[in-house]
Amino acid sequence: MIERINPGARASQLVIVDGRIETSGIVALAPGDIAAQTRCVLAQLDDWLAQVGATKSNLTRMQIWLADMGEFKAMNEVYDAWVGDRPPVRACVGAALAAPEYRIEIQAFGQR
Repeated sequence: MIERINPGARASQLVIVDGRIETSGIVALAPGDIAAQTRCVLAQLDDWLAQVGATKSNLTRMQIWLADMGEFKAMNEVYDAWVGDRPPVRACVGAALAAPEYRIEIQAFGQR
């Protein structure tokens, strides 16, 4: 069975299949520097996970896209403080994001 959480016209926020959690890409809700956008995205992820009874400790993989790889260090300062001592595997690449105001997009995967 596939459970779709907060489906929209183009994508659901989360999908759960056989206990696996997959999110759509998450971007910041407002403009800001990379630190502010990273905090916003991670706060949204925390909220989305809470909706399905999960936390960041349930995450197994994170995919991060940065509009500017020059912001890698500043993003990591926020991410490292958030992730704690049991981090999931992670990839981070530079990419042109969907709108110029987006500096970061994160997609998460986990197990409920």
